[in-house]
Amino acid sequence: RLALKRLVDISMGVITPLSEQLTKPLPHAMVLVNLQELSTGAYKLLPEGTRLVVSLRGDESYEELEILKDIDATMILHDLPFNEDKIGRVQAARRLFEYLSENNLNFPVIHHIQFPNGIHRDDLVIGAGTNVGALLVDGLGDGLLLEAPGQDFDFLRDTSFNLLQGCRMRNTKTEYVSCPSCGRTLFDLQEISAEIREKTSHLPGVSIAIMGCIVNGPGEMADADFGYVGGAPGKIDLYVGKTVVKRGIAMEQATDALIQLIKDHGRWAEPPAEE
Repeated sequence: RLALKRLVDISMGVITPLSEQLTKPLPHAMVLVNLQELSTGAYKLLPEGTRLVVSLRGDESYEELEILKDIDATMILHDLPFNEDKIGRVQAARRLFEYLSENNLNFPVIHHIQFPNGIHRDDLVIGAGTNVGALLVDGLGDGLLLEAPGQDFDFLRDTSFNLLQGCRMRNTKTEYVSCPSCGRTLFDLQEISAEIREKTSHLPGVSIAIMGCIVNGPGEMADADFGYVGGAPGKIDLYVGKTVVKRGIAMEQATDALIQLIKDHGRWAEPPAEE
C-alpha cells in the first residue's frame, strides 16, 4: 500500500475495488464499481468527490445501463472474460458504445483484457489486436489495459503502446513503412531495415519509408515523413514526403545521410542515455 500511495502522490492513477476502499481507504484513489454496487447504492458510502470507474461487460440490458445517466464516472472499463462464450468481445463493446452514443454519455472507455495464465505471447498479441484493435481503429475507446499472469510488465507495456500506435492513437516510437520486397528490390530489405531501425527507433512522431525500388516505392510510402528508396544497384534516393531530395547516394553512406536529412528538418533527437 505504501507503493500505491507513492504512485497517487505523484499523480499516477490508481484504481482500487470498492470493498477495499471502504475498509482500507487509499486517499485520492479511483474506485472500481460494478452495476450491482451502483444499483444498491453501496458507492454512496464513499466520501463526496470520489472518482468512480465503472466495470461493464457490454451485454447488460439497456435497462441496467440506465443508472449510468445518474452518475459522474471518471471512466468505464469494458471488462469481458477473454474466453467468454455467450457473446464476443467486439460485439459486446460495439453494443456498449451504441448505448453510450444514443444517450449522449461521453465517458472515456478503456478496454480491459485479462488473459489466462500461461498464454503464449503470440496469442496474447493476436488476441489484443483482434479484440481491441478492431475497435480502436473505429474510434471506439480511449485506451487499453492488458493483464496476463506470468508475463513481464515491459512486454505488456510495449504491446499496449504498439497497439495504440498501430491504431493511430498515440506515437511512442518511430513509425516505419516498408514494401514487402520483390524481384525489383535493389538491396537486402531486411538487413537495411534493421540497420535503420537500430539508429532511428527513438523518434516518436517521425515516420520513415524503406522501399526497395523506385517503380512502386514512392507511391507506396503513404504519408511517411522521410523515404529511403533503392534508385539503382548500390544507390539510394532519399525523399522528404513524396519529393526526392537526394539521388544516387552510395548505400554505405545512405543511412547516415538519412539521419542527416532528419536533422536538417529539425526532427532529430539524440537517443536517451542507457541506464
